[in-house]
Order: sequence, then C-alpha cells, then structure tokens
Amino acid sequence: MLTIGIMATCLAAALTLHAGPSTAQSNIRSTDRAEVAWKALRDEHFGDRPIVDGSDVIALDAPDQAEDAAVVPITITDKRADTDRPSIERLWLVIDNNPVPMSAEFRFGPAAASATIGTRVRVNTYTYVRVLVDTGEDSLYMVKHYVRAAGGCSAPIGSDPTEALKHMGEMRLRQVRRNAGDAARSQLLIRHPNITGLQMDQLTRHVWPAHFVDAITIRKGDALVLDASMTFSLSENPALEFDARRGASGPISVRVHDNKDNTFDKTWQPQTAQAAHEEETDT
Repeated sequence: MLTIGIMATCLAAALTLHAGPSTAQSNIRSTDRAEVAWKALRDEHFGDRPIVDGSDVIALDAPDQAEDAAVVPITITDKRADTDRPSIERLWLVIDNNPVPMSAEFRFGPAAASATIGTRVRVNTYTYVRVLVDTGEDSLYMVKHYVRAAGGCSAPIGSDPTEALKHMGEMRLRQVRRNAGDAARSQLLIRHPNITGLQMDQLTRHVWPAHFVDAITIRKGDALVLDASMTFSLSENPALEFDARRGASGPISVRVHDNKDNTFDKTWQPQTAQAAHEEETDT
C-alpha cells in the first residue's frame, strides 16, 4: 500500500482550506509554479531514475476545467497494448497539489489485457495531474495534464455518511465493451463514502474522520489482473475501468480494503458479467 502521513497531511490541508477557495487558487497561478511541487515529489518517490516523455506509450484524458472538483473523470490509455514493445508493468497517478499527491499505484498481472485505467478523482486546487509508467526499461515514461479545479478534497459528502455506511462494500461489475483483440473492458463500481478527513458537516461543523478505500485487487480465475493502492483522492463511491484478457479463464473476483481495515469480497461468474453488459446495453 502507499505509505502516507495521513493525519499530518490532513491537518495541513485543513488549515489551507479554511483560508478560502480564492487563497487556495492563488497558490498556483501558473503552470511554471505548479512544477515546483513536482520536483520534490519526484525526488521523494522516484529518486534519480530517468523520466522521459511518455506520449507514445500512454495517453491521459482529463478536463482542462473540472465541472465538479470532487468528481473529475480521468482516463489513462495504454498505447502499447497489442504491440511487441515492452508492456506496462506498473503505473502511478500523481496529483501534484492534492493533500496526498501520490494518489494511486497500479501493478498489472498476466490477466491484464492492457494498462488502460478509467476512474474519478478529487482535485483540491489548480494542479498538474501526472501518469508515470514502468515498462521494465531504464527510464520511466510520463504524461501530464493541467487541471483547473478547487476544493475537491473538502467538498461536502454527497450522501448521508450514516446511510452510506449501511451499503458500504456493495459492488457492481459491468462489461463496458469488448475491444479488438483479447481485451474485455469492465467497470467496477464500489459503494463507499471515501471520506477524506477534510470534509465538514455543514450543520454540526464536525469534521468526519478519514475513511477511504486504500487497496483493490482484481483477479480472473487464479491470475492477477491488477493490484492497486490508493488514497482519498479517489472520489466517493470509487469507480474503476480496466481491461482483462478474454482468454484468461475463470470468474472475476475483487477484494477491496479500506483504511479502517474493512475487507469486502465479491466474485462474478463469466455469464453474470455478460448479463450485466446486456442489461446496460438495452437501457
């Protein structure tokens, strides 16, 4: 799992947020200043390993200006899928100016058809969103996109937290489409409040303690599709699109873990996932 100083980070972020959105936005007035945070992050997480332009390896699709800072859609497309070039083994999602910038890390197994990932994230202030990938070569590859948004990590919880806890851990799997070749794209939907520890009850002024999904493991049969660790940067009720190999046999099984040490498991037989696909297609 990602190692994070969650309590210290939340306190520092809370002090910044109480200064108001205009102050938070003024901290990042240009993309040049946004690079300052990245230098420290690079040194901390990647050391002196070379990082080169990854635009021919990976694509990052994100909005220039987010409609909702608490639900920012992100699509990461693997350009090396179905090629003879070294495949992506590991992927990092970094949101430079979020309270915990290292937002998610994915490791891909033999049942993954590609490293393509879709999800929804929180963006706390104007920032670069970066994706770095490891193909086992000497250098890491990186792409980035500048996103204008503010307050995503402190935005009010979208549903009653007490009610949300009753359904916590419920999951749905839908097959989005069958891609060319061996890939079948699915979307995993997880019921979880994913509370950041920075969100205040607007009536009581009580700050809800952090409670978020921190790990997801997906398998097809006995083979690993992906193993992911993440922080509260993922939006409430996390969603994750991924590509599994159709040739890999067996059911799809998912294990979800959160920072309160709750574990949730669910398994779908192949015909169950296909039925979900047909139902979504018909509606």
